[in-house]
Amino acid sequence: MTFGNNMELVGKPGVSNPSTLGRRHVVAFMGFLSCFLINIQRMSLGVSIVAMVNQTATDHVIDLNSTIIVCPSINSTLSSLKQKVEGEFTWSSQEQGYVLGAGFLGFCLATIPASKLSKMIQARRVALYSSILTSITTLVAPVCATWHVNMMIAVLLIRGVGQVGIRFVVAACSCLCLISWLSGSLVKKGALLSTFVISGYSLGSTVASAVTGCICDMPSLGWSGVFYIFGGFGFLHAVLTIYLLYESPKDHPRISSAELIYLSDNEGCASNSNTPRTPWLQIFTSVPFYALLVGILGQYWTFSYFWTVHSTFLGTIQHFPITENDYWSCLPFLMKAFGEYTSSSIANWLLMKNYVTVDVLRRTCNTIGCIGFSAAVFGTYLSGCNGSISAITAAVSMFFTGVATPGAMICCIDMAPRFAGSLSGLLNGAGGSTSFIVPIIVGILTKNKTLEEWHLVFFISIAVVMFSCVVFAIFGSAKVQPWNFVEEEKDQKSIAMNEYEKKEIPPQISTIVSNGQTPPNFHNHR
Repeated sequence: MTFGNNMELVGKPGVSNPSTLGRRHVVAFMGFLSCFLINIQRMSLGVSIVAMVNQTATDHVIDLNSTIIVCPSINSTLSSLKQKVEGEFTWSSQEQGYVLGAGFLGFCLATIPASKLSKMIQARRVALYSSILTSITTLVAPVCATWHVNMMIAVLLIRGVGQVGIRFVVAACSCLCLISWLSGSLVKKGALLSTFVISGYSLGSTVASAVTGCICDMPSLGWSGVFYIFGGFGFLHAVLTIYLLYESPKDHPRISSAELIYLSDNEGCASNSNTPRTPWLQIFTSVPFYALLVGILGQYWTFSYFWTVHSTFLGTIQHFPITENDYWSCLPFLMKAFGEYTSSSIANWLLMKNYVTVDVLRRTCNTIGCIGFSAAVFGTYLSGCNGSISAITAAVSMFFTGVATPGAMICCIDMAPRFAGSLSGLLNGAGGSTSFIVPIIVGILTKNKTLEEWHLVFFISIAVVMFSCVVFAIFGSAKVQPWNFVEEEKDQKSIAMNEYEKKEIPPQISTIVSNGQTPPNFHNHR
């Protein structure tokens, strides 16, 4: 079953729809909470590092000629200036890049091993242990930072590994549970539940951006309080995982019989009990797959910038106080969530009315999102030292990133519904690598913390996103690919051969074939 391609479950006769909230909604909430947890931990570091590092002490003073622009400070309070000058650590811009990117590197490196582990044991257990791991590493991060920057990098690398396991809760709600939990809802409602799950990423980033600066500004807490609070939230997530999350409806001890029947009747062909082996050879020789990979890399690049370094730009170039930095940093993620819900609703309506094909819709949404993002980033370049305008254009750019969500980001479900889980893990793991690359590139390019250096960052972002846009628009496809049926065809041929041998091959020939010999005139007989 794929959203947008198969609408046969809508209004399916004989299947009653439980009108009240059920266990499927609780599982969807756990998926949402998992997305939320991952991004509050990620985004909180992007904001708190502005308060952690003595940005003035780490500046590299060089012979600045008249063509290099340094924006004037707009800090209005002495406390904000004092905080900016007296950050604890004197990490260079490159070291800050490694700190910001370490967690994403761990996430990427652990994606495939964690995927195999989840097949060996329950994804629920992987998520539970991972919640505990991320909580512990988050709590000890402040101590590691005071020891050495390399210790901080190491503990964030481990935390990134743990976040892969938490993501399997999301996988259970967007891959497994599209099969067992969310696919039990009618297509439209299942799509809305899935959108709700994924929106946890945006809301997590929004909340982290909104409160991190305030926590950093509290003398009793400071920047270390951010890690203690969000580390504690991870333990809460672990407790809820124990009591609320189950692999499938039939495993849930408290599900009503009506909801269980409802989910089972709607499950249809989505059952994963006979999941075939993923045809990696055919996938890696498929042009649409590589087009999708490039498209997703471009999309990940857009929000990797905001996850990692946008707050640094606002703090070191536009000189926003840490609390004001908070508000402007969370606005892009609010706009992204708004763009996601708006575009998803419009896309769903267009598909329900058959006004557009899935293939055209995916390419169009991705193209609009990429062009809008690039235009808004160019607006940030034109805004110069006008901090308010640059912050607004940044928020607009993230709105268009949300618009692109019904594009390349979910196209793997259309291309290969039978292997959507494997494809999603591979593509998201590859896309996550940009969140490691972006802060390192920015750290290398912005050693002197000048606006001109950041302009180069903006132009690189525009080039990457527009390149991905063109590639996906030309070579991408949302049509079901032939390799989606490779294993199925093999199974059907094998079954047909067995039936043929049983019914039509004479006993003496069947005996010879079973011994590995080819009988005379066998092909003529067949």
